[in-house]
Amino acid sequence: VTNDLFAALSKLEDELRFVLITSGASVVEVSEAPKGVAETELQGLWVNVAVSSAEKCSRCWHHREDVGQNAGHPELCLRCVDNVEGDGEKRSYA
Repeated sequence: VTNDLFAALSKLEDELRFVLITSGASVVEVSEAPKGVAETELQGLWVNVAVSSAEKCSRCWHHREDVGQNAGHPELCLRCVDNVEGDGEKRSYA
């Protein structure tokens, strides 16, 4: 994204993935479109999509590096473990 959008999208932090309905998302500030990215209808916003190599959580279906890290829930990501057994995640935006 360009400078104008960087601050707004960066504010979402990890919750950007929920807005974009994807397993993971990051924001990179650039002055012009990098090579190999797709244009969007929004000026100053380009996207690069890649397939994740991470395991898929059987509860939320997100591909996450932390799937299986809890021995009691080997098919869940740690976010889902917290939602099932803990206090649950806290979201601010999405």
